[in-house]
Amino acid sequence: MTKTFLVPLSLVLAIAGCASVRDTSAPSPAVALPDAYETDVTAGADLPALELWWAGFGDETLDDLVATALTQNRSLEAGIASVVSARAALTVANAQSLPSLSGSASTSVNSETGFDDISKSARLSASYQLDLFGGVAASQDAARAGLESAEYAQRALELSVASDLATNYFDLQVARKQLEVANENLAIAERIFDIVQVRYEAGEISGFDLASQEATLANSRAQIPQIEQQILSLETAIAILVGETPQNFRAKDVDLYEAMLPVPEAGLPSELLTRRPDLLQAEADLRAGQANVQAARAAMLPSIDLGAGVTTLLTSLSDPTASLSAALSQTIFSGGSLEAQLESAKARRAALLANYEQAILTSLRDVDVALSAINTSAMREEQVQIALVASRKALDSAELRYRVGTDDLTSLLSAQQTYYSSTQSALEARRDRLAASIDLYVALGGGY
Repeated sequence: MTKTFLVPLSLVLAIAGCASVRDTSAPSPAVALPDAYETDVTAGADLPALELWWAGFGDETLDDLVATALTQNRSLEAGIASVVSARAALTVANAQSLPSLSGSASTSVNSETGFDDISKSARLSASYQLDLFGGVAASQDAARAGLESAEYAQRALELSVASDLATNYFDLQVARKQLEVANENLAIAERIFDIVQVRYEAGEISGFDLASQEATLANSRAQIPQIEQQILSLETAIAILVGETPQNFRAKDVDLYEAMLPVPEAGLPSELLTRRPDLLQAEADLRAGQANVQAARAAMLPSIDLGAGVTTLLTSLSDPTASLSAALSQTIFSGGSLEAQLESAKARRAALLANYEQAILTSLRDVDVALSAINTSAMREEQVQIALVASRKALDSAELRYRVGTDDLTSLLSAQQTYYSSTQSALEARRDRLAASIDLYVALGGGY
């Protein structure tokens, strides 16, 4: 139940002078930021601006795809609509601090005069609610923080779209190269099968060797459709990211080893708080939560409405009548709903604070993991390249020895499998290095 009392204007001014100042400061996260990261790497030279981080790979096709995605991606369009909605909510909140103005007109007649005496009047009235305890201002703070949160969420979504596109793009190039390797492996298997068949028909080897190579040949053929399916999946994923129809979409072929491997400067851990859009969004959400607590607390306190009005006759514009009023309202009994709303707002604020702290911890981990991946993937690629060269020499030697009959089929098949595994490992190592660079850019907040 809400009671309304008419009060003198002098009392209103006195109450306004005693109004408490609202607390707008949000709780600080209880996370101790380290002075530096555990892993150290050498940053690349002549890197592009962070807002164009994908340009660091030196791939014009990737640049074009990202530019298209940032303008045509449907998820980004939905995010923009969310920002527009949050901006409209802020406009609504700001309007609460302005006076409202309304006008009305009326016409009346008197039956005793035969309805000839027509009286027309108009009234112009204004009302304004004093924000004594900061409830309206707190609602504005919450809406403003909500708009900032929506804008940061949009930045985070842009980073996600660009990074997903870059990852799928390089995965596609790796899959295409894997298809080439699989076809090469199939050609090797067919060549070995021809040798085995000739020796089998000559009676030099048993049917076991022929059946073994026939199985190896079938397995080599079976790998190709699987890779082709992976290529189709990646191409359609890229098409959706750039906002195009998946059917008949095809990205250009590029040399996987021509792409650069950029390593951005990691900076200080504390810089993540102003670089990562997800952390900025979590901080904005926390500020909104604090403002909602203030609004819920102010709802439990009295409110004062000021009113003014002017009434006059339209026929003669005479006898204008002016009025001033002030009303004090206070909720006497609400069944505990106001108290419950305040407790709910406090609990929500506590949850937002915990989410913010968790996001900070996760971001610190993301950077160190990405930095470590930069180093480990580089060391791994160096070793698998050595293994690739050695396995190719071993395969050539095993094939020659089998041709002249100085070695058995088992050694040849083993050498073939080792070479195939080495080529796959080399491609995976290159993909891991590219992915590590992408992950580091994302962990650092991309180009925000």
